[in-house]
Amino acid sequence: MTIEKAKKITKIYNWIRLIILVVSLTFFCAGYLSAQTASPQIHGILRGKYEYQPDLGASRFEVRNARLSANGSLTNYSSYKLEVDLCDESAIKMKDAWVRVNPWNSLRMTIGQQRMPFSIDAHRNPSAQYFANRSFIAKQVGDMRDVGFQTGYDFKNKENRTLLSLDAGVFNGSNLDNQKTAWFKSPGYSARIQYYPIKGFAIIPSIQHQQIANRETYYTSLDFGSYYESNGWHIEAEYLHKFYGRDAFDDCNAVDAMIIYSQKLNNNQSFIEKISYLGRYDWMQDHSSGKNGFAENSKLLQLTDAERHRMTLGATFSLRNAAFPTDIRLNYEKYWYPHGGAKESEQDKLVCELMIKF
Repeated sequence: MTIEKAKKITKIYNWIRLIILVVSLTFFCAGYLSAQTASPQIHGILRGKYEYQPDLGASRFEVRNARLSANGSLTNYSSYKLEVDLCDESAIKMKDAWVRVNPWNSLRMTIGQQRMPFSIDAHRNPSAQYFANRSFIAKQVGDMRDVGFQTGYDFKNKENRTLLSLDAGVFNGSNLDNQKTAWFKSPGYSARIQYYPIKGFAIIPSIQHQQIANRETYYTSLDFGSYYESNGWHIEAEYLHKFYGRDAFDDCNAVDAMIIYSQKLNNNQSFIEKISYLGRYDWMQDHSSGKNGFAENSKLLQLTDAERHRMTLGATFSLRNAAFPTDIRLNYEKYWYPHGGAKESEQDKLVCELMIKF
């Protein structure tokens, strides 16, 4: 037997031993955890949609989200969440991966990849969105996940209703795909207050600070929003102001205002259980995310999104007695660009979406 052949056999043997060890440990851990904890809760959301753009005379089909998540408690004082989107704009992306300890019921401390506590609409999971497409605040101006540490505390009354919820955290302040080299001297941070003076009414101010453009500059965003829910109505308004360090880009303002009325149908013979009528206006000024860096031979950030206005009208039909909650959404979006710069996918369009949750 040659030396090279002997080395190859030894290598294969070591790999087999490693595989057996990993499989054994996996089964051992699974058995131990199942004996000590409750099974994880599995959730998912699938959103498929059709869009038609009159100006282009063209259509497209798209799988917007195919999310799976697992969350649960390891003990009475700790929990976890894993969430991955198998089709986020045609890419597989890890969304949440965190562990949490709860020294007592009202206090939570979380470390890992998570959404930064900021805004109302930008903080919503796709399963909780009202419209087929996110607002400008939720998609372009205020959307941010990062890896870091977050803590929160809830103040409740005697009836166990939350009156005030505080959340704040510090984060790497860099791209999620670059965690290994994400050493920072100035971290990103975010904080949000949710105040519920009466049932159904919320006042939510928040702040977010993040390093961008390879940490050569930064932005700070201030957001103030409020909503009211009662008797099928949901009325919400949010304003965001984003300014950039070192005068790297002009300040960006954004507004999101929506009104929804949901009506349950009494006809048990209908396959539709509820109809929600939707209206939204949103606006954003010229915006830079910082991901494209600076313009050539300049310390000015490149434009990411041109200023635009949009009006969205539509309706959502919730199916009756579906095994999984199922919604059919019909939206029409009308755009206005004061200075041009419309992107192909950000123009007038009709959207039909089918969303299933489990």
